[in-house]
Amino acid sequence: MYNLVLAVLAAVLLTSCSKVDGANPSQNKALNSVSGEQENKKGGYMQSKLDSWVKEEWTPAVEKNETIKKKNEDENRNFVLQEYVDKMEVYNKEHNSTTAESHTQKVSSMPVIGK
Repeated sequence: MYNLVLAVLAAVLLTSCSKVDGANPSQNKALNSVSGEQENKKGGYMQSKLDSWVKEEWTPAVEKNETIKKKNEDENRNFVLQEYVDKMEVYNKEHNSTTAESHTQKVSSMPVIGK
């Protein structure tokens, strides 16, 4: 009997809390702004720059390669990391033609990262 009374009291308490204005998560504006309940339709600066880079530089450079075109035709394939590495290699060959343009030597010469 004691357990039944506690269960009823807990149920009443929990249902009454959800009816208090602002306590319900869907009505709590501060929680919704943090949790992403109402997501912002407009992307941020970094996202827009990344989207434009992918659209204007990455995709045209990568889609020129015939082997990548053949791989992309099969939509039922499983993604493997090697596909991304192959695409990156094609992109780097087109955009970093010399080592002077690349930051690889600079990064490798840093004491913590490289030699």
